[in-house]
Amino acid sequence: MEDLRYQKTFDHLILEQLGNGKTITLRVTGKSMHPLMRQGDSIRLEKCAPGTLAIGDIITFKKDGIYLTHRVLWTTKKGNRIGLITKGDNEINIDPPVSANHILGKVVAIGRANRTLRLRTPSWRFINRLLGVLFLVETTSILLYRFTVGRFHPFGTLVLVNMKPSLLYLRLKRRGLHLATRIID
Repeated sequence: MEDLRYQKTFDHLILEQLGNGKTITLRVTGKSMHPLMRQGDSIRLEKCAPGTLAIGDIITFKKDGIYLTHRVLWTTKKGNRIGLITKGDNEINIDPPVSANHILGKVVAIGRANRTLRLRTPSWRFINRLLGVLFLVETTSILLYRFTVGRFHPFGTLVLVNMKPSLLYLRLKRRGLHLATRIID
């Protein structure tokens, strides 16, 4: 109960600071945006209008009580509602759609040690757009591959074959040497 109250207070303070036109700095704790962002890096956020976000922009949003910082791959607009498709650079799958009211802000700078990477410069805006398009193509290719394998494979899905372990594998395993691994059902 105490943690929930603390979290709501923290959320309120962040939104209040961003609403007043200030930037906030948060610490990166995950690996989903590696190598651009690493654990321990600091990110500077500023408030942004969801309609101004484009492919390649990096945003921080709250999903299921957790703050995530991922790259925008696609934006959708239906009437007044805006939805975003995001993905971490180091992730394979895309995130569930993000609605505008979950967006905390846009990442405008990344700090590591004594260096700051300013993402608003023309060169970084271009690089981020290019990376956004490349990750969109990658994600589309993965989805297309999954669809075609499931549709055209003779058994409809990938089939795992039951394999017996080789004699060498069993000997190594008995001696505690796990140099090679194998999936065995």
